[in-house]
Amino acid sequence: MREDTAEFPDLPVPQLARAQQSLELRGATLSAAALRVLAREVILRVSRSDAHAQQAPADVPGNAAIELLCDALLSGYDTAAADLVQSERLGGMTADTLYHHYIAEAARRLGLRWERDEATAAQVILGAGRVYAILRDLRSVFLAEHLTAPPGAEAVFASVPGETHGIGATIAADSLRRKGWDVTLRLGLGHDALVEEIVRLRPTMVGLSASLPTMTFTTARLIVALRMRCPQIWVLIGGPIVAHDPDIATLVDADAAAADIETGAKLMAAHLAELNRLARN
Repeated sequence: MREDTAEFPDLPVPQLARAQQSLELRGATLSAAALRVLAREVILRVSRSDAHAQQAPADVPGNAAIELLCDALLSGYDTAAADLVQSERLGGMTADTLYHHYIAEAARRLGLRWERDEATAAQVILGAGRVYAILRDLRSVFLAEHLTAPPGAEAVFASVPGETHGIGATIAADSLRRKGWDVTLRLGLGHDALVEEIVRLRPTMVGLSASLPTMTFTTARLIVALRMRCPQIWVLIGGPIVAHDPDIATLVDADAAAADIETGAKLMAAHLAELNRLARN
């Protein structure tokens, strides 16, 4: 596996470009190693989809189609891979097949090319960013196919890995429960354990609590992993980090941020109303 240290042509996911700019203002930069971590996160999480646990669907793509998508992810054309996915979608491929058997398999092969030195770190980072963007854009498709009934007022609240202050998330969870929400609270879990726990719970909404701007990269990495494993997920950032940096939602690619519990509750209620509207249509 070649760890190419040349300047990367692009960052792995759009929010990291913004995060890097913010960090540079504070006298720091994202290292090449940090960028590789995010690329690996994308490839690892998508490759861990549940495809092998499912019966192969009738519309599963062939080897040539998957290789073509993998090539497109590494190509010099920014929209080549997205265009292929869109073509398959318009051709009738279901969201589950797109994710588990098409995009996930192409991402797995992307990782294999990296391991075999058939692609540089810079190329794979660019490809991983494209995988992330494609799945981000497909969120409405996943929601439309999986919202068979209006969802209830349910969410998972968790502290960001490494966060030592869990009282804020606990108070927020208790407050939402008093408003009628069913909130599952997870504190003190490491990165991998938290990702897999949220995947198991399959929520439509997740509230993440963080305290300091030093948690920005950790939060961005977690959201990358969650969006790769749960493409339909809606993420709210809360905690003191919001007061420290009002742009934190943009930096880490969360859907919203709330500096206080009441604001968070209103944002979640608004998203629940939107989910119910989608389910009825």
